[in-house]
Amino acid sequence: MKLFVIAGEPSGDALGGALMAGLRTLAPGIAFVGVGGPLMEAEGLRSLFPMAELSVMGLAEVLPKYRQLKRRIR
Repeated sequence: MKLFVIAGEPSGDALGGALMAGLRTLAPGIAFVGVGGPLMEAEGLRSLFPMAELSVMGLAEVLPKYRQLKRRIR
């Protein structure tokens, strides 16, 4: 079974890593794909691109990265 997971900032990465570890005990053959940080990658996530590309806050950070974020969402 494959499960898509996504985290856009460090606390989500920590929670996602813990969730993935718990799910692996219930379903040992599970595979994780998506976007996450180092903690999720340590649990076996095949990250499609770096989580840091999603980590933006406020209008001043979003505007310069808007095109890049839009491309990643598609």
